[in-house]
Amino acid sequence: MKQSKFLHLLLPVLIMAIPWVYLAVIWNSLPQTIPTHFGLEGKPDAFGKKTEVIVAPLVMTITGIFVYLLLKNIHRIDPKKKYSSTTSAIMSKIAFAVIVLLAAVTMFILYWTIKGRVEGIPAFFCGLSLFFAYLGNLMHSVKPNYFVGFRIPWALENEENWTKTHRLASKIWFTGGISLAIFSLLAGSNILLLIVFFCTVFLMTIIPVIYSYNLYRLANRTGNKE
Repeated sequence: MKQSKFLHLLLPVLIMAIPWVYLAVIWNSLPQTIPTHFGLEGKPDAFGKKTEVIVAPLVMTITGIFVYLLLKNIHRIDPKKKYSSTTSAIMSKIAFAVIVLLAAVTMFILYWTIKGRVEGIPAFFCGLSLFFAYLGNLMHSVKPNYFVGFRIPWALENEENWTKTHRLASKIWFTGGISLAIFSLLAGSNILLLIVFFCTVFLMTIIPVIYSYNLYRLANRTGNKE
């Protein structure tokens, strides 16, 4: 049991360490002035000192470890108390996925920095889309809580509303994520990809919210009639 817990803690640390190892490898190849921001065309439009390259890995590492520890210990801190130490497997899966995503994003940022331009946008958004699909695959199993899911007031206060909302969201996010992943590889135009990606993510987010609110209104209307 102790060995299992140790491995569960060690693996996220090892994954978040990958960008730091990569940074150490490319450090001597970096110029004294590096790009710190890129425009829509993928060209740098802001520059800074070489040492500023550690900002992205540092922020991502801190964020990743914080989110991982938060979700792994949700049974201790969430007021809804829907999870226990033995029923938090779903949160562990989400926490691990977040760690992998942040490490991958960091690797892309470091790669763009050393190249001096943005490359591999289709692969970047394909990976992000698959992350959304993975969340969608898990979302129907997420119980009411204040940290993960559609944490809107009327869903948090009604477990039936939460369950129905997340069942719908699960289908939308899985289908939308897979569709976006395929589109990312076939789009051909980065601008078109950005437009379609963000519009689709907006719809993936707003549709469950509207559905949840309609459930809330319907429940109130039925309650008032009674």
